[in-house]
Amino acid sequence: MERSVLPSGKVGYVALVGRPNTGKSTFLNTVLNYHLAPVSRKPQTTRQRLLGVYTEDGAQILFLDTPGIHEGGSELDGAMASAIRRSLQEADVVLCLVDPTRPPGAEDQLAARTAAAAAKPVIIGLNKSDLATAAQQAEAERFWRELIPAGAVLRFCALQLRTLKPVLQALRERLPEGPFLCPPDTLTDAFERVLGTELIREALLENLEEEVPYATAVVIDAWEEEPDRRRIRATLHVERAPQKGILIGAGGQMIKRLRLAARKKLEELCGMRVELTLWVKVTPDWRRNPSALREFGYL
Repeated sequence: MERSVLPSGKVGYVALVGRPNTGKSTFLNTVLNYHLAPVSRKPQTTRQRLLGVYTEDGAQILFLDTPGIHEGGSELDGAMASAIRRSLQEADVVLCLVDPTRPPGAEDQLAARTAAAAAKPVIIGLNKSDLATAAQQAEAERFWRELIPAGAVLRFCALQLRTLKPVLQALRERLPEGPFLCPPDTLTDAFERVLGTELIREALLENLEEEVPYATAVVIDAWEEEPDRRRIRATLHVERAPQKGILIGAGGQMIKRLRLAARKKLEELCGMRVELTLWVKVTPDWRRNPSALREFGYL
């Protein structure tokens, strides 16, 4: 569809920000009714900015899902911080997601100050309304209102679409008028290959404990499309030899488990059979190596 004939209405970018594990990716997936962004209970699941496009009659909201805001000293942490800054620069509105079930802390303060510094309209979204007590929600609201006094506060559960309707309406009211930026049937600008990388990472986070998932980068080396299947080869880069041993597991049991879990996710993405091959390689200290980060797509 030509840009000139795209519908018009309320349209613009919304940056989803917050400390790690507040439900930003869950919010996006629920709004889109599509598993676009990787989700797990572990923090720092999101490493790169991901665009999700929500279109309804008279409005198009382009969500920018960002990594969790946190302190960190590695080159990877710096790359994630840069992705957050770029998203805030592009955004018309900022939606800060908050988890009231956890006491406000330094990361919440950093997230609030980062959002406020963007000088954009801010909505403070208190997620997990189904789990947080009234006292917890009140404490979170007091904390955030002190740092962003002009921010509207809305309560919702990111897993329940009906509770997100007021949020979508509030965002719509704050967006400018103009022509849509994407055809109405667009969900994202990410290629299947990029989404596939994130789904493999999601499988790692679901099946591995401690530091290993965070020390692993997924790189898809080949994505071959055939009429009835996809043939995918990916390398799992770890920083140390012991981590490689954990990924492979005794008798290769862990790498088999990871391959099966990731293949299921990829088949749901592609809508067809997937033949997946996983390799494990030691790339020492890749999180602190700018060359490796560029090669892996983080810079």
